Amino acid sequence: MAPARSSDHAPSPGNAFSPSGVAVPPMRMPHLDFIYRIVCDMDPNVSEIANVDNTGVTRLVLPILSGSVKGPRITGKIVERSGADWAERISPDKAFSRLHAMYTLQTDDGIFILVNAQGVFRTGPGQAEKPPRSVTQEDVEYFTHIRFEAPGGSPYDWMNAVVALGVMTMFEGRPIIDCYRLTNFPGVAAEKL
Repeated sequence: MAPARSSDHAPSPGNAFSPSGVAVPPMRMPHLDFIYRIVCDMDPNVSEIANVDNTGVTRLVLPILSGSVKGPRITGKIVERSGADWAERISPDKAFSRLHAMYTLQTDDGIFILVNAQGVFRTGPGQAEKPPRSVTQEDVEYFTHIRFEAPGGSPYDWMNAVVALGVMTMFEGRPIIDCYRLTNFPGVAAEKL
């Protein structure tokens, strides 16, 4: 597929905020290219560490049991019990958490990839502070920045050099994560390092 032309991109809203009297070339908004969907199975045994350092912050350790990963260039599973989400609940009165998940993927061809995801979970406007076991994008903001560590020279080496975003929902207590690559070249496969 040929790279997108400048005319295929929406202009950046930042163009309206360039300093006056400075010749700044116009910028455009990036695109999102789909990498994969993950469906996680979580361990119901959550460890809760309340009032860390007398800050009011509660640390939640949410073990990841297993899961599946499927996308156009990757298929595999979450290695059983290979990680957790070490979330921080900022206030007991608010449904806002900072997320920090680390776990390992194993591709169908036997390659291991470390996933490090950091982001936020918060209820949307007018939503209950205690969300149900199933939430959609209409209910919450549930996003992560994802960093990969894949073996150099492997078919997944390209994942080491992308800026990836996770867009998440929850279905019956199972996180569903669609992962996208931020790019100026939509439809063009990310290259290996």
